[in-house]
Amino acid sequence: MKLKIVSYICCLFTFLQFSKSEAKQLSTWRELLKQKSDCVTWVSLTMKIDVSAGGRSLPPQEQKLEALGTIIAPDGLTVMSLTTVDPKSKILARLRTNSASVQVNYTDVFILKPDGTEIPAKVLLKDADLDLAFLLPLESNGSSFPVFCKPNGKVTNLEVLDDVVSMSKLGKNLYRQSILRKGYVNATIIKPRTYFVVENSSPGTPVFNQTGNWLGVSVYKMERGQPSSLVTLPASDILEIADQVRSRVK
Repeated sequence: MKLKIVSYICCLFTFLQFSKSEAKQLSTWRELLKQKSDCVTWVSLTMKIDVSAGGRSLPPQEQKLEALGTIIAPDGLTVMSLTTVDPKSKILARLRTNSASVQVNYTDVFILKPDGTEIPAKVLLKDADLDLAFLLPLESNGSSFPVFCKPNGKVTNLEVLDDVVSMSKLGKNLYRQSILRKGYVNATIIKPRTYFVVENSSPGTPVFNQTGNWLGVSVYKMERGQPSSLVTLPASDILEIADQVRSRVK
């Protein structure tokens, strides 16, 4: 009888500790949404697409689209999933010929702020291997983007089934409302490059751990020039590439 009582007390204590930990986690994420939601932004892009195949050039096309990006610096430097803003891979997949050529030139690029302001921007870099695109406002102002993603410290011991959240925004029809999506780490890939396989995320959006630390941005793992699985590229890799981008434009 005493053993049953002790066992019951231990189980109750464990449950209470778990409930307390879960409540703290939820509170952290709600505060994260409140404080950091503006680090996710919609971007509007208008592009001219030139396609040639089999020695013939097709009539130029104009396309306009919107996609999500993550602001990673106070000057508005924004990282996106290239697949969501460049239709080149989709067009090549449809053409199915090695002789095809697709050129995408952006004519208008705007970062859409929550108050409806459109900030003119330019595409600084497109990395087809890592599915990354970097954008920067044409007229940078350090006070224009006070909310941006930055790591709070080095991420260590990220394990399978760890809780995470992905921050995103709904579409125009739902007033671009900021949202969080709860998910789990399904796998961690170390070589040849570190990726986190995270469920319930969207391309171009940031992922955060249980303490609200920024883990990285969701992009596509590219295979032979085509997007395959959605993965999270670590924040450290994104910031390293961002530094290289800045060095090129100075």
